[in-house]
Amino acid sequence: SMKVRLHPVPVVCTGRVIFPLGQARDVLAGFGELIAGAPDELTVQVGFLSAPDGTSVLFFLPTWSGAPDDAAPWARRLDGLGTPAVSAVGPAEYGEPLRRADQMFARDGRHYAIGTRSLAALTPHAVDALIAAAAARTSPGSAINLHHFHGAAARVPLSATAFGVRQPHFMAEILASWRPADDQDADSAAAHRRWVRATAEQLSPHALPGGYPNLLTDDEPERVADAYGPNAARLIAVKQAYDPGSVFTATPLPGMAAPRT
Repeated sequence: SMKVRLHPVPVVCTGRVIFPLGQARDVLAGFGELIAGAPDELTVQVGFLSAPDGTSVLFFLPTWSGAPDDAAPWARRLDGLGTPAVSAVGPAEYGEPLRRADQMFARDGRHYAIGTRSLAALTPHAVDALIAAAAARTSPGSAINLHHFHGAAARVPLSATAFGVRQPHFMAEILASWRPADDQDADSAAAHRRWVRATAEQLSPHALPGGYPNLLTDDEPERVADAYGPNAARLIAVKQAYDPGSVFTATPLPGMAAPRT
């Protein structure tokens, strides 16, 4: 059985800090050092997307869930990593950053392709690969998001749940997004998918085995197995006991490929 404890967090300090792409190498080097010593209360999503004028930028979406007065020093440290073009961090209801994310990736009929790699650290070579991939994005709606896995989640014993990677890392979400009209040219849709694959391949030498299970597919059986590690056998046993007919197939399991739909 699993016990879950809920903690009310009515207000968080959140917002965005945006740097020009030309500062990305130095800013990310400093960020790697900053986040290594960050407390559990600080979570920072970082990545690359398009500014309103279409240029590629480096963004940070910090969220502080501790006492509001303690957020300011961390916001100043993020600003101090370079010369931000935009810096707006302050108190907000917990649901506000979720609403912003919905607006950023609108469900307006766009097509999407997603890949994933898990980076143990933002090494110089990994940063160079990320910057090159950001510059090569094939549509304004495409993005690279790094989700920081740390804190309490990294202290849970590996055998406690099915999730097979408990060390601190950055989950790189490689997201291609394009308008359906682009599919009138078959080569256009293929180009967006090629960018996802190429970015994943460029990050592969710097990545941990496996990947985030929800973003893997059954055509990557070795990575699926690595995503669960030593927990795979127990997970498959549970699957066979409670879902022998494979009614639930959203996420592939090692040796149990999900059917294509």
